[in-house]
Amino acid sequence: MTDCCVTNEKNVESIRSELCPSCNTKGKKVKIITLKSILKPTVLDTLNPDLTHYFCSTEDCVVVYFGTDKKTYSTSEVKVSVYQKDNSPIVPVCYCFDWTREKITKYFEEGIGSKPLEHIRQNVKENRCGCEVNNPQGSCCLGNVTKFMNQFS
Repeated sequence: MTDCCVTNEKNVESIRSELCPSCNTKGKKVKIITLKSILKPTVLDTLNPDLTHYFCSTEDCVVVYFGTDKKTYSTSEVKVSVYQKDNSPIVPVCYCFDWTREKITKYFEEGIGSKPLEHIRQNVKENRCGCEVNNPQGSCCLGNVTKFMNQFS
């Protein structure tokens, strides 16, 4: 007999570990440096850096990060407001270069809407971004910025 059932069971367990324990949505894997940068110092001592961690982008879920051990970190346990979870106009869409919803909207209202993307792309090209440590999702913001800007088109 082969171990096909064991392999399938492992695959199911692996998929389950990627699901947010609160909203059951698949999370995005993030590097430990992101959690170390974004979590408040008071909760860092509960972080197990040897585990795999995920970012939950579900808007109405309070969980920001969770680990394969199902330990969660909520919006109250991070240093910054999370774009995907906070609709405030002053929340950054781009954390590295401080492009908020409000600032991007202002550029569109003044008819110079391409400036945010141009500015971010130029700085990324010059290797000035720090998305792994500044952005709670642990990756580049250009997708978020583009999606936000598309609402003005």
